[in-house]
Amino acid sequence: MWRQDVPNPDGGFTRRQRCVKLGTVSELPDRSKARERLSRLMGQKPSVEMTFSELVDRWKVVVVPTLKDSTAGMYLFKLHRYVVPVFGNREISDISRYDVETFLADMAKKKYCRNTIRGMRASLSQVLSWAVSHEWTEKNPCFGVKLPLAGSKVKRVVLTPQQVMTIADALEEPYATLVLFLAAVGLRVGEAVGIKWTDFDGDTLHLQRRIYERREDTTKRPRKRCNIPIPSALLERMRKLGDGEWVFRSRAGTPLDPKNALNRRLRPVVRELGIPLGGWHDFRHTLSTQLLKRYPVKVVSELLGHSNVQTTLETYQHVETEDFRAPLDETAAQLLSNVSKRPVLQQSAGSKTLN
Repeated sequence: MWRQDVPNPDGGFTRRQRCVKLGTVSELPDRSKARERLSRLMGQKPSVEMTFSELVDRWKVVVVPTLKDSTAGMYLFKLHRYVVPVFGNREISDISRYDVETFLADMAKKKYCRNTIRGMRASLSQVLSWAVSHEWTEKNPCFGVKLPLAGSKVKRVVLTPQQVMTIADALEEPYATLVLFLAAVGLRVGEAVGIKWTDFDGDTLHLQRRIYERREDTTKRPRKRCNIPIPSALLERMRKLGDGEWVFRSRAGTPLDPKNALNRRLRPVVRELGIPLGGWHDFRHTLSTQLLKRYPVKVVSELLGHSNVQTTLETYQHVETEDFRAPLDETAAQLLSNVSKRPVLQQSAGSKTLN
């Protein structure tokens, strides 16, 4: 038993009494071994006394203002919805790797999808890494933790051109043109509804912003990939939507709300048509899958605004059963073209006859 000065997050110290069990007699057979163990324990740097909830409150004040609105919103939602209810009252120095692994495994058992669980781990790790940088705890227990096996909540659908046109024909404006625009250009819906007519230089769109939670935000794509030539037929249809600051706008003249448009306009229409659709992002996946069959992956990746081609190949390229037909037919034709017809064995009554 001894007393120890424990640092506070604000720089002061609080004296705490420590009482620890050094070990069993078999582990420490004499006094010298016991004193050696005690010396190591007393020589350890004391951790700051702070609960995870207190850490999150400090993180929100200092770090959140430095993040993009969409990034901060994702972290805060995951923290308050999933992480704080589990770790909120725990001392940050007491959170172990095993605690993190158990938490993620429990979330997988509750049928949360892999992307949601990845967001839980990322938000927890983000806050604890900040604590490590301030020396409030020694290490981040999330480091190296693997995700448990979990399903995918949203299954992306690759639509046919006919399905896209059928959906557009069933929608009112400006939703119909928005669908055609997404299917033809491949922008994220937040980028599309954030387009103003002043963003055009002739037929070239200079992508300036996106709309997130009804507020303007910067785009996710690198600046060099923000100039996109819009096909003339599509641009002509967009101009028929009328004058206004925003290209895809509501009756009040404000940018369309992607969530409202999806739930109130798009989903009812595709449900009635019997066309499966995961969401707005399906049009982006559809375009990428079609383009990758005909154009270099670097071109498609740049068009979509991805940071690297690996994202394009792993996430946005979908292979369907029909895609197997051409290579298999070609291979079979090569193998069978010069092969003579093989004899056929026919079964007759009590004997086999070779024809």
